[in-house]
Amino acid sequence: MTGAALVVRPDARRLLGFPASTLATRLRAALRSLDRSRSSVTLLLTCDAEIRALNRAYRKLDRATDVLSFHQHDLGGEADPQSDGVFLGDIVISVETALRRSGRGRLPGELARLAMHGLCHLFGHDHHRSGPAKRMRKLEQKLLRATRAPRARPTRP
Repeated sequence: MTGAALVVRPDARRLLGFPASTLATRLRAALRSLDRSRSSVTLLLTCDAEIRALNRAYRKLDRATDVLSFHQHDLGGEADPQSDGVFLGDIVISVETALRRSGRGRLPGELARLAMHGLCHLFGHDHHRSGPAKRMRKLEQKLLRATRAPRARPTRP
């Protein structure tokens, strides 16, 4: 498999209000923009109960969070040669938490941001120290710009 596989839990689907496939499309575009189109990720959209259980099991934090990433390889950034043509890992997003933080009108953008944030983590980026956090944020912004749908241009009469 290459690209982005998508799994949407029923409780999360009810909260979306837009096709979840657009997030998978943006992740595939992000991988292409990094010259990693032969690589793949899985995106799971879920709710607070499941992400809380994962956060408790893997991070020992008994609370819901917005996004978790589970990498399959220890990578040194998006240019790491190991990252071409491999399964990078899983990105898990709580639609419930994202909705609470962003509001209904901004949910699509917030979920896209969280997906790109999770992808950055799969490449080994983190945001616990100032320098790496700035690099990660810069990459996240680059990926969001690269994957944004082109705006329709007004036609002239």
